Amino acid sequence: MLGMSPSGLLAAEQASADARISAPLLPGLGAHDSRGRLDPDKVPWRAVGKLQAASLALRVLCTGTLVGPSIVLTAAHRVYNPRTQHNFPPETLHFLVSYDGSRYAGHATGVRLETGPGYDSSRPSETSGSDWALVTLDTKLGLADRVLPMIGELPQIGSAIMLGGYQQDHPLILIADTKCRIVGRATDATGRVLLRHNCTGTSGDSGAPLLIEKGGKWYTAGINVAAELGVASGLAVLLNEARRHL
Repeated sequence: MLGMSPSGLLAAEQASADARISAPLLPGLGAHDSRGRLDPDKVPWRAVGKLQAASLALRVLCTGTLVGPSIVLTAAHRVYNPRTQHNFPPETLHFLVSYDGSRYAGHATGVRLETGPGYDSSRPSETSGSDWALVTLDTKLGLADRVLPMIGELPQIGSAIMLGGYQQDHPLILIADTKCRIVGRATDATGRVLLRHNCTGTSGDSGAPLLIEKGGKWYTAGINVAAELGVASGLAVLLNEARRHL
């Protein structure tokens, strides 16, 4: 800072502080935050809940969705324990459906865990197209209006979707972008196809469902697994592989 006057130094420091404040600090958040708080007990969000994985040294929080009466869909990288280099044991996975602060509609514990056979935790980006996990619960929480089945067709580019979950900056409440779209497709290093979307969502939205409406019914079109820095954009896993493992 040699040669800069005190007033110039202060101005530079203020500009730097303003830049830090205005710049998105979390991936998946653009200049405009289009997310809003939702009632987790309303359709279609009644099937969405908070998934917690816990060990003696680590606790992981993310979002999961009931795709069957006792089956929760989430991201494989969220049930992987980097400290042990193994997946969390199923019995350490806890699902709270319609979680809202201190309230939830039901709780269940995992009894079985299955992850995408092509997913490699040592190469998460290269194998992201198989970044899915199915957790079988010890209790049936999914009533008729509390299940979001996986769609059986490839969603079209331009389709209207919603993305919501328990995100890093709002971990106790369900927030979502309800007015976004599928904007393209991408492939991972193994050739698996992913959906590219323009939804606002950040860390904690991993495993959150991309919801799509068909014929007056809501479906899970994909699960969110990645977000870009500085913009409202991310990638979601297609579910044709996961559907075959139900």
